[in-house]
Amino acid sequence: MATSRPDPDTWEWTGRRYRYVGGTALGGRKHVVYVSDRMVCQFEMDRDGIARVAVGSELKDAVHHLVERKAMPFAVAISPIGRTRDYVSSWRAVDTHVVIAGMRRVACRLFNGSAHAAAVEWVSRRGNGHGYHVLGHTLAYLNSTSPAGLEAAARKAAFDPARHPRGARGRFVATGSPAALRRRAAAAARRRGSR
Repeated sequence: MATSRPDPDTWEWTGRRYRYVGGTALGGRKHVVYVSDRMVCQFEMDRDGIARVAVGSELKDAVHHLVERKAMPFAVAISPIGRTRDYVSSWRAVDTHVVIAGMRRVACRLFNGSAHAAAVEWVSRRGNGHGYHVLGHTLAYLNSTSPAGLEAAARKAAFDPARHPRGARGRFVATGSPAALRRRAAAAARRRGSR
């Protein structure tokens, strides 16, 4: 059996493990943060420091805790039980690493080790399987409760003038000239004052 080694252009052997040395979206740029008469404060991206945090034990514990305490109970709750309870009792959290934006980071995967997990999750081209999409529903649940998921939902629900029922201008766009708007505002103020 042949063992595959990581690409030598992006991974370096340190004697105990492989270290990622490839390209990244995080450069070593300097940004000026503060300027005064006597000093200039700059922020310089410390790639090694960020890499240590990205694979650190604190982040690993936090990610594992999220999967174990939030994702797994939801997946178990929506899983089909069946006669043998094999699928619903086979969920576990598996710690791993991923490379995102050219940097190695800790990750934790929600894994179901039952023999028929794929058949429960999807429907094949031949029509075999059930297609419950437990993992997809669990991911949607996590995204709906995370800050990034809430922000994405807000962006998705943002006002699109082209799809507004009143037309492209919508109800949020003022109609009329500035003078007409001032007259309307003055008339509304008089009505409020007369009450």
